[in-house]
Amino acid sequence: MRQERIAAAQELMQANDIDALLILTHDDYIYFFDEDRFQPRAIIPQKGPPVVICSRAEEREIRESLGAQEVRLFATVGQQMHEVVSIMQGLQSMLGRPPTIGVQFWFETPAVLLQLFQQANPQAKVVDSAPVMDTLRMVKSPEELALMQEAARIAERGMEAAVQAVKPGVTENEVAAEAVYAMRKAGASGTAVPIFVNSGVRSLWLHGTATAKTIEQGDFVVITLVPVFEGYCVDLTRMAVAGQPTDDQRRLFDTYVAAQRAALEAVRPGVPVSELDRAAEAVVKDAGFGEHYVKGMSHGIGLRFEETPAPTIQPKHASVELQEGMTIAVGHPILAVPGIGGVRLEDTGSVTATGWQSITEYPKELFIRN
Repeated sequence: MRQERIAAAQELMQANDIDALLILTHDDYIYFFDEDRFQPRAIIPQKGPPVVICSRAEEREIRESLGAQEVRLFATVGQQMHEVVSIMQGLQSMLGRPPTIGVQFWFETPAVLLQLFQQANPQAKVVDSAPVMDTLRMVKSPEELALMQEAARIAERGMEAAVQAVKPGVTENEVAAEAVYAMRKAGASGTAVPIFVNSGVRSLWLHGTATAKTIEQGDFVVITLVPVFEGYCVDLTRMAVAGQPTDDQRRLFDTYVAAQRAALEAVRPGVPVSELDRAAEAVVKDAGFGEHYVKGMSHGIGLRFEETPAPTIQPKHASVELQEGMTIAVGHPILAVPGIGGVRLEDTGSVTATGWQSITEYPKELFIRN
């Protein structure tokens, strides 16, 4: 249990009038408890020790591994909800008013659990925990950075396997399988998002996955890997082409390389995230591809694939200023030009006093695979 993080969260909860944090996601649970569970459940009050909610069979392990003082047990989902309601009632009785509960409002929060919580605790006011959790998590400690560096090493192993697997006649699934195998062997617990192996016309997709589609001669292939190591992940995207690239494909790839470089050169403390977009977009416009530029060149990353600042999800995050110690991914959007294909290069790095420090180091070239 990370007592120093819990104490820091409780100070921020007091400053933001949040009476307790309801932990329903893996990333928040890992942040506070330094381990993961298939169904993480905990409540961190503004004052006092956190409450961990677990099945009866897990009680001994939870107490020993976390040193948890307060453990609530359940044997059924109904009993689990009963324990949560009991805790909320206790809070309300202590406060003399309905409690304000902070919850992570992001993709990973189970909507059904949040709905059940609100139905069972209609008196509680549910608010976004971002004022607490974003403040804590945007800037990484040296320990967190070391975990991300190990995730980067794993990503590079996976990318090498994926690139080597690309050739005409191979399916996207086969390429993804080689990457998964290499990363698991290297220590990954999984991937934060599905692996992208987008080939041919599918390279134009803003997002992607890997399918049974066969890679054909002349296809651009976009490969995105986001391996997880002890909860932390990095984002690494590289490009391959099945066969020799056309002049247009080469020009589009070179344009993205230059656009990403311009964004990386703009990274420094105090710069708003929008400045990275401005720098990249200027390069793309100069190359004649301006109408195809999609804003959102960077986003935060760490215990989640996309953390604050994430301007493609929250436009207001474009004004967030970079801070020393933040970790970000740069090269997020696809530069998709129908008739040519889509290009994307993404790297993860940290913001230092002097600018960008890359965490991912895999070669940045258009890999030609025959």
